[in-house]
Order: sequence, then C-alpha cells, then structure tokens
Amino acid sequence: MRKYMQNIVGGLCVAMLPMTAWSMSEGYKQLSYWSFELGTELHSDSIAPTFVVDNSQNGNALQLRPGAKVAELFSKDVPFQVRGGKANSTSLKLNNSEFKVPFNASLPFLDIQYGWNISLSLKCNQLGTEQVFLCKEGKKGTLTGDISIGFDPMEKKFFVEVATDKGETVRMTAGEDVKAGIWYDLYASAEYEKTRDATILTLGVKPSVEEGYKTANTSYKGLAVRHNAGMWIVGRGFPGGYPNSLQVLDGYIDEVSIKGMERPYESGQNPLFRDEFTADPAVTVYKNKAYAYVGVDKAGVGGWFNMPGWVCYSSEDMKHWTPHGMVLRADDFPDSNPNGAWAAQVVEHNGKFYFYVTLDQKENGAHKIDVAVGDSPLGPFKPARTDGTPLITDSMTCDSHRANADIDPTVWIDEDGTPWMAWGNGDCYMVKLKKNMIELDGEIRKVPYRNYSEGPWLFKRKNLYYNIYAADAPGTQPEQICYSTAEDIKGPWTYRGFITGPANFGFTIHPSVVELNGQWYFFYHDGSYSLDGQPGGDCRRHVCVEYLYFNEDGTIQPIELTSSGVSGAPRK
Repeated sequence: MRKYMQNIVGGLCVAMLPMTAWSMSEGYKQLSYWSFELGTELHSDSIAPTFVVDNSQNGNALQLRPGAKVAELFSKDVPFQVRGGKANSTSLKLNNSEFKVPFNASLPFLDIQYGWNISLSLKCNQLGTEQVFLCKEGKKGTLTGDISIGFDPMEKKFFVEVATDKGETVRMTAGEDVKAGIWYDLYASAEYEKTRDATILTLGVKPSVEEGYKTANTSYKGLAVRHNAGMWIVGRGFPGGYPNSLQVLDGYIDEVSIKGMERPYESGQNPLFRDEFTADPAVTVYKNKAYAYVGVDKAGVGGWFNMPGWVCYSSEDMKHWTPHGMVLRADDFPDSNPNGAWAAQVVEHNGKFYFYVTLDQKENGAHKIDVAVGDSPLGPFKPARTDGTPLITDSMTCDSHRANADIDPTVWIDEDGTPWMAWGNGDCYMVKLKKNMIELDGEIRKVPYRNYSEGPWLFKRKNLYYNIYAADAPGTQPEQICYSTAEDIKGPWTYRGFITGPANFGFTIHPSVVELNGQWYFFYHDGSYSLDGQPGGDCRRHVCVEYLYFNEDGTIQPIELTSSGVSGAPRK
C-alpha cells in the first residue's frame, strides 16, 4: 500500500482497494479502540456506565452522557455481526449528542505528526447538513479541528479534513454518494515523507456489506497533522458546539480505531527530556555549557501539581543533553511542603552557584522564596541562609491582588556587580540584593508590566534589558508570553507585546531565555506530550526549546512552538 501511495503524490487519485486496506497499519501503534460492546451487558432500562472502556487498554475512556439509559446511547444496529472472527453486537447512537475524551486525559499520541490511521463504521439516517462523526480538536483557540471525519452534504459523500502545520486546511471526499440508512466502513490515513516535507492523505469508503474500498488520495506540504495531542469528540466537530454545530442529527458509529506512528527521535526535538515529566525551565550557561534546572512533575493523570524537587540536565549544543538527576529537593528547606518545588533559577557569582527557589510553608501553604548555594553547577546545594528564614514571604507583598504572589524568582547580575531579583504572580515585584546574594538591599517595589501573570525572566542584550514573562491576554484563559524592555533595569519599562501563543496543552507556560555560542534560545513547558505511553496534562508537562531571533531594533521576533524544536539548523 505504501508503494502504491508513493506513485500518486501530487494529485488526486481514485481507486478500488481490497478489504486489507481496512487494517493498513504497518509501523503504527494502537492508541485507542472503542467497540461499544459494554452496552450489551446491561438491560436497556439500566443507567449507562459513565465511560465506554477503551479496548486498547490505553486508558482513553470515552465519556458518556450522565444519567442516560443504555437504550438511549447504544443500539443493536451494527455494520456486521462477525468480521475476522470477532463478534459485534453494539453500536453508539449519535442523535444531537457528543461524547468526548475528558480534557485532562487526552490520547497518549506519542507523536502522530509522522503518521496516523483511523478506521470506523458510520451510518447516516438524515442527510442534508454537514455532520462530523469524529473530530480531533486543535489546541485552544483554533477554529478548525486537526482531523475531522464526517458527511459533506454539498459533495454528498463522506470526507476527511486535516489542518496542516503550514496553516492550511485540506478536505477530501471519497466513495459513491452516501445513502441514508446504510452502514459504511471508512478508513483515513496520513503518512509524512520527510525527504519531501509532504504528507500523503488517503480516504477509503465502502458499504459495510461490500468487499472493496473506493479511495481518494492527495498530498499536502508539511507534517501529517499540525498538533501531536488533543481531545477527541465523537458525534460533533467541537465540544459544546463551538465554533458551530456540526452534530450528527440521527446516526450511528461503531468500531472506532485510532492508530499513530511514533515520530523518529532527532536530537533537539521537543520535548527535550524524556525520562521525566518536567516543567518551569531555568537555564544557566557557564563555561560554554548550558545547565537546565527543571521541576519534576509527579501528578497523576488529571491530578494537581506534585513537584518534589529539581533535576538538572547539561548540554554543549542544546541538542544532546546529559541527565544529572535530582540536585535539590523542596524538603531540603526547613518547614517546606515536600511536594512544592515550584519554579527556580540558578545564577553563578564569584565561583558559587545560587539556587533561588519557590516553596510553600508546610503548615499553611503560604508561598516563599528561598536560596541554596553550591560550589559547582551540579551542587551539592544546601540552604544558604543560616538562620533558616526565607528570603521572601507573602507578608512582604501585601499589596498584591493574588494571595500566592511570591513565586517564580529570576535573578540578573548587572555589569556593576549588582544583583537584582524579580518575581510574582499577578503582580511583578523587584528588589536589589546584597553582593552576598542572600539578603535584600533596599525596598521591594512593584513594577507595572502590562498583561503580567507570572514567571518573569530577566536578561540583557546589547543596551537593552528584557523581562519576558507568562502573560494573561484579555479574554483568553491559557497563559501566553509577553515581554517588556528598558534601557535601565530600574525602568521605565516599555511593553513590547506577545511573542507566543499558549502551549499546545495546559494553562501555564514558563519562559527561560539564554545565549549559547552566539545563538539565542527560548525554553518553555508544554503539557501535550506523553511519557511512556501515558498522557501529559496541565500538571504533567515537558520542557521544550525553540530558536529565538531579534530584529535590528532589539525587538523579539514571534516564536512558533513546534515539535521539531532545535533539531534543525538555526536561520542564517
């Protein structure tokens, strides 16, 4: 099949294929499979289960309508009774309803941008309006799904639609005109060819009682799909009808199989670190080597933050990283929550390495900022303030409009040797530190950055100081990245706008910006990537990196968050 597909690149081809096309999956991993057989085990008047079990054992349970009876959701009307020796007795009804994978349990996709394969059986009882039977959402804010399969009333055929990473939408139909009340088998597949930077898309359609598929093929530039993770919805194009209603008016779906091809790993590809869920990157360059200090995410699927400490990775080229394990723990500090290792930064000064950390009090959860010190970038680190008190506490910032204001420290040492620290959630605070790096030297002041949320990062390039930070955009829930510049670190600061959108998955994003060997880099975290087949999430994130470029006037060029990261060469 793959050889056949290579012969039709560059145009649309229609052909008849035998039954084996249904299972075209060489090199693919089964990500999810819903057969809907559970409904047959219960009486039709019984309350249906909360979820449809994923037969692939990957934990991708499809959420059903709470309180619905079995007869309202399941049907004995099926496309086949036995196929390949497997019995089939139940399908899922789609009558102005939607069923979805819960948001915090998105499919563990590995990375389907190199290839995916979907097969399913569909039945339309009403024609005349566009109806989406299966949809893979795009990231928040996108107005089209990444993958959609359904009925096109203008063509009178079944379609597959794909949003590409080039910003285009490709739609293709196949098969004869759809007839109401008839079961059809469909498969859609996309396979990326790196040498051509192009994807071959195939759609096959046949009545379930027939043997051969009628297929259509086309090709498009770029990866097989624009995003590698997301939520899937059965029965509608988007959850809750957003941005428009594409629900199936009266129909059925059965035997839904989703497979993905894992992307071959390339050094520098995102996510960077694949042995842990990691977040809140803070990168320090020392003697031409980068050291990434990152928090470890230990939250369960859909769970809240659980971060016991910070691990370190080092690299001389930002592509090949050496893990050094846990270098500091939250419970290394007195009276601190052992699972509250929030964002941190390490700064070298006079041969010592100061580790500024966010913690919270064990007894009341109040936030604080403290500092540890070590003699090398890898430690060992120990608390630097001998009296056991933190450097910053919530009581020092009573004018903040958020209770948890004292988080996310960033430290910059100016040319005259003066260290400055900024931090804050909802409001950004700044203070000068003493030359010993562990005491305040003056009053704390609030700096009025526009759209500021959290995660400041101070650095300087040429004659400009920069503060790049996680930002709240009016009317948008997930954080994005803004920045401001100044000719003096004490201000005044000039707002420069947004440079990225939100992470592909998750409500937070945390910046770190450094230069290594003349090239600038932007680090962040993203909850869309899986780990060992288990999904990421809001509190199960991965550290990622992109190249960063400046304009002649010192402003930062917009940054696209990609899965390729820095695996390719930077721009000249």
